[in-house]
Amino acid sequence: MKLNTLLILATLLGILILVGVLYWKSKRERPEVELSDKLTMDKLLEIVKYSLADLIKDENFTGLADEEFESMYKRKARIQDAMQNCVYGIDSAKLIVQDLIRSILADLMKTEEEILQVYNFRATYLEPRIKFEILMYFYKKSFGKDALAELISEYKLARERYEIEDKSQPSYLISDEDIDTIFAEKNYDIDYNVMLDMMVTMIYQRYKGFGVVDTLREMNINGFNCGTSGSILSALLNKDIKIMKAPRSVWLYFNGKYIHLRFLSFNTEEELRRVVQLLVRYNNPGPLTEKRGYMVNTMYDKSRVLAMRPPAAEYWAVFVRKFTLSDSSLPALIDKPYVNQAFLAINLVMYLMMGQITCGFTGRQGAGKTVMMTAAVKYIDPRYTLRVLEMAPEMYLRELYPERNILSVQETEYVSAAELQDALKKSDAAVSIVGEVATDSIAARMIQMGQVASIFTIFSHHANMAEQLVYAIRNSLVNAGGFTGNMLTAEQQVIDVIRVDIHLNYTTDGRRYIERISEIVRLDISVPYPDYDKNNPLHSMNEITKEYYNRSTDRKSFTTRDILKYNLETNTYETYDWFTTEITQKMLDVMPLDKMQDFKKFILDNWRL
Repeated sequence: MKLNTLLILATLLGILILVGVLYWKSKRERPEVELSDKLTMDKLLEIVKYSLADLIKDENFTGLADEEFESMYKRKARIQDAMQNCVYGIDSAKLIVQDLIRSILADLMKTEEEILQVYNFRATYLEPRIKFEILMYFYKKSFGKDALAELISEYKLARERYEIEDKSQPSYLISDEDIDTIFAEKNYDIDYNVMLDMMVTMIYQRYKGFGVVDTLREMNINGFNCGTSGSILSALLNKDIKIMKAPRSVWLYFNGKYIHLRFLSFNTEEELRRVVQLLVRYNNPGPLTEKRGYMVNTMYDKSRVLAMRPPAAEYWAVFVRKFTLSDSSLPALIDKPYVNQAFLAINLVMYLMMGQITCGFTGRQGAGKTVMMTAAVKYIDPRYTLRVLEMAPEMYLRELYPERNILSVQETEYVSAAELQDALKKSDAAVSIVGEVATDSIAARMIQMGQVASIFTIFSHHANMAEQLVYAIRNSLVNAGGFTGNMLTAEQQVIDVIRVDIHLNYTTDGRRYIERISEIVRLDISVPYPDYDKNNPLHSMNEITKEYYNRSTDRKSFTTRDILKYNLETNTYETYDWFTTEITQKMLDVMPLDKMQDFKKFILDNWRL
């Protein structure tokens, strides 16, 4: 009996000790539990994800009247559609998702103090990218999609700087210090609603948006690219050297200038990879894989996207070109405040279109070839049908000229550009337009279309000189196969079709201009031998003999003559030779009667014939 009592007492004592230990342990752990319940940006992101997922999954419509059921069903469908489409940059869908996020965050954080505990918008140090978002928030209220352009213009942020490579080289950049200075000057009143909207922006960018370039993508700009600067191997090779890392590589393309937005960073390669893959996924073009190292696609707003990834590229990168339907008339493109005699270039391009002359718009990337072609289309007789072939949509002629007969086509994974060109031959094309002659097969068919399938053709090409344009198209004609003639015959076919080269260029400070307009002339038809000068017989005979042997030995079948050139020193368009009689007569034959006298006066007033 006594033994049983002792056993019971020992058991009770053991239980008491165990309870005490557990109580003491739980008491010590309680602060950690409270700490884990504190809201953070990561936790808010998870709450938003689960809340919106539950909102879509909720199907508890039982007991509702017909009208209520239909209203709830439509609301759920609208939310589901917005969740799917906001990742494509569709503004209406983005606004719906942001409103939903705002309502969730407003329930979690009802006061300024609760927001400040998650992210302190009144801290002594605020991240420059957050300051940028706040600046854009207020600027968008006044300027909409032109907010960034207005900010850059107001503070002259596109000016040339000497900040890179030991401050020895010129460049364009916007630094952390620029954003800090502007933010301090503005001194905005950041109240509860502003802070809540900023939290919505920050959460959305990480959840469904394009990260740090989400706001940038909305703006009316020429484009942007990411992943194109910074050291990739710095972590391995330069551990002790302060050097810019690859994720800090957002570049704005604005008014012909590439501006490094140094205050924006993806921070990690993983975040850059997410944004690159997201930007190129509209219309489900398929995955960007190691085997498929690059992809060209179009976004919802018609921006062109080129995405690249390792191992094809050294790093994840994306290039976005925006094509806004703003004023793209020839006067707006050519007649800048600093340009003299801009009317010469404007009228000459206009009369070439009216005169139905096949023209190549040439120049390097970013020179404005596509926009110039788009503007030139205005002066093509509107009674003619237009057929457009592009690698990716850029010109959007139907948006600018909706009352004309226009059809644009683009190559796909299953339909090649060459096949589309063959199809367009049966589409009653009066004028053929090729967005970019980039392959041998397209070049060969473009020449063919210029010979038999349309009245005349305009196209763009990356050649730097008129001669190079002829040689490049000639080589493509031969390389494409099916051409049995020799190189000289191919060359003659090219110069029979392409008569004028309109070459565009731009300076490092973003000035775009028509560098020259040149005629491509067949030597055996239009260019006479040098004249014999009886006052200097020896020299003139040498020149004639030299020309004879050049033509006999090199068999050069064409030459080029400059009609108009741009003088960079004086920013003036200057006239040189006029077109040959053959081209002039062709233009006169088809020139509208009401433009005939103006055309003749334009020639006589500005060229020496």
